[in-house]
Amino acid sequence: MNISYFDDARVTEKLLLQKTNNLKIYRRQIADSMNNNDLSVPEASLYYAKNADLHELLVNLKIQFKSIKRLILIGIGGSSLGTEAVHAVLDKGKVALSVIDTVSVSRLHEVRHELSLCKKVKDVAICVISKSGNTTETLANATVILDDLKTRFGEAIFTQTMFIGNAGTDFMRQGKKMKVQCISMPEVIGGRYSVATAVGLVPLTLLGHDIDEFIAGYVDAGHETLESVVADSASRLAIYHQLKYPHYNFFAFETRLEKLGNWYRQLFGESLGKEKNKIGKDVMGVMVPAISTPVELHSVGQLYMSGVPAVYTDFVTFDDDELDIMLPKSNKLAPSLKGYSLQEVATALYGGVIGAYQARQLPYRATIFEEELAYSMGQFMAMRMREVMYLAYLLNVNAFDQPNVELYKTKTKEILFPS
Repeated sequence: MNISYFDDARVTEKLLLQKTNNLKIYRRQIADSMNNNDLSVPEASLYYAKNADLHELLVNLKIQFKSIKRLILIGIGGSSLGTEAVHAVLDKGKVALSVIDTVSVSRLHEVRHELSLCKKVKDVAICVISKSGNTTETLANATVILDDLKTRFGEAIFTQTMFIGNAGTDFMRQGKKMKVQCISMPEVIGGRYSVATAVGLVPLTLLGHDIDEFIAGYVDAGHETLESVVADSASRLAIYHQLKYPHYNFFAFETRLEKLGNWYRQLFGESLGKEKNKIGKDVMGVMVPAISTPVELHSVGQLYMSGVPAVYTDFVTFDDDELDIMLPKSNKLAPSLKGYSLQEVATALYGGVIGAYQARQLPYRATIFEEELAYSMGQFMAMRMREVMYLAYLLNVNAFDQPNVELYKTKTKEILFPS
């Protein structure tokens, strides 16, 4: 993985050193927790993937569901975004994925059509994921889909169904009554940090992806050299926050990485967007995360390159040497491109955007995946999770709660279940 930076002139080595020095205690705490395999702290998300019982579960599920043609993933936010991000990059058509997150009647009709293509019960598997066990969207969607499939296949569909969530919830108790496979996730690990627990690894295994490579990259992200890179990146972001940059743009320069941007936006926004810091004081200023692709070069790109608003851009891309298309030799629409491939054109576009940012003195970070993609995705996601933890520490906010997200859930239940 190649990572480079182009900084605002006010981001000095002295400031970076101050910030990284402020991280020393927390970095040591996480290192100690990792060395002791302490699964009682939320930072365990960084090393939980080494759990032997989890690996045994994944091996067994790979065998059990080796013949499925479609996976239905029902969950929202951290329950689905990590899987979608990895699958979007690695998908080679082995198993089709249908995700149902928010409540949408039109989306449910689409999934019903997709399921109509599955002729046998063994063609389909269903993952229903709710950490709390009471997520309104997930439970409503799961009820409809499971009822449909039970009508078609009888109770045999429950042998193809998994519930994943905190142990001891009504959701998991009901799952046991239905005789679906109930898989507990570690309660201390929040949903947005759960991609390398059963929440992400179970569906990714069923989809046929190289989980061993993903986990290897994920675990390697904790090695000393990469951990230092993360501390440096978190310190940079803390300085941009201090400089009152209001906008953080995850620029997925390859469209397959857009879902990764969705995953990171939740991680960033839900972990850092707090009203109060750890000592109860109002949080002043915030960086609002957004996602761009090359399509937006002709829209928000105008805003960014004009410096309105001040934006820190996070370019993410990869060299894909497996897929390419040569422009036709008989090309008359763009004869100047004769002899080029589309990957070469894409590389030139990326270089042009980077050059424009430098010309306009716009700060950015650029990440290019160079290793095998499953490995790179694991490494990237673990590094970004650690980075957000470090940044939250520097900003003195709790990276692991989400008090304001709970408000809409409470208000929804007041409407549905008036007292």
